[in-house]
Amino acid sequence: MSEKKNRICSVLLSMLCVVMLLASVMPCIHSAEVKASITLVCEQENVRVSDMSWKIYKVGERRSGKFTLTDEFANYPVDMSGLSTENIRGTAQALESFIIGDRIKALAENVTDNDGNVVFEGLDKGLYLAVAKKVQKEPITYMATPLLFEIKKDGSAEEAFPKIYSVITFHGQVSSYTVKKVWADNDDSFKARPVNVTVDLFKDGELYDTVVLDEASNWQHRWNTLDLDAEWRVVERSIPVKYAVLVDYNSKQFLIKNSYAPDIFIDGGEYTKTTAAVTTSTISTSTSAAATTTGSGLPQTGQLWWPVLPLALGGITLICIGLLTRKKNGDEK
Repeated sequence: MSEKKNRICSVLLSMLCVVMLLASVMPCIHSAEVKASITLVCEQENVRVSDMSWKIYKVGERRSGKFTLTDEFANYPVDMSGLSTENIRGTAQALESFIIGDRIKALAENVTDNDGNVVFEGLDKGLYLAVAKKVQKEPITYMATPLLFEIKKDGSAEEAFPKIYSVITFHGQVSSYTVKKVWADNDDSFKARPVNVTVDLFKDGELYDTVVLDEASNWQHRWNTLDLDAEWRVVERSIPVKYAVLVDYNSKQFLIKNSYAPDIFIDGGEYTKTTAAVTTSTISTSTSAAATTTGSGLPQTGQLWWPVLPLALGGITLICIGLLTRKKNGDEK
């Protein structure tokens, strides 16, 4: 009889240990599965902008307190070491140029609802870029400045407010667009400036024209009859290695600024890709080009939690087998 009681006590004790083990790891398993979300609120002068198409891209992450471009963006000559709110708009627009020039695929895309809201879910920690396509509600065309935002922790649900602006246009209108190159290199005192640069003009994401800028053209070019219904963007090609690039634009003018940066750090090594970007800023929640999110975190050690549950179940199985074997042996005796 006492042997039977001992066996029952052993079973109960084993089951209690397994339950405690599962209880201790389930919160970790749960937290590892929780991702962040962000809602972009698109409003301009109390008008909520519906039907605006947005795409998001994960462009980088924070390392030792500083932003670093990663993956497809890692090799671009972008100085991420001195980010400030003054130039974050140009940075976001420059990153948009990379995407167009190199046809980088979006992480996700969605459209604003009737309230002007668009939600992106399942986001990991990191630095993201959100880019919108303009929407026409004649006679008004609504456009949004590309938005940089940071997901600091998993499990958050935040809002960000992209900069929305509008112009009055009518179908079939044409206008002039200008691109201008500005050098910030102390009048080429380091003799690093190229004799010319090549700039591609894209119409709705497709290559439309290519021009060469140099001193003879005063580093600028003007297109006179471009369709206002289209989305126009410029991409500078083959940036000198020791220059970081900032791109800015409004509805009809593009500015490309090359700043001498001999100590620029490129995460992926030597620069080889097409570009059009940077010099940017501390990412903080605002109504311009940046937003920050918060939330609960993941385990920081990089430990994988998925094996714990099958191991626990395997332990239960082995315990049951052992008890059954012990009972069988006892019965035989």
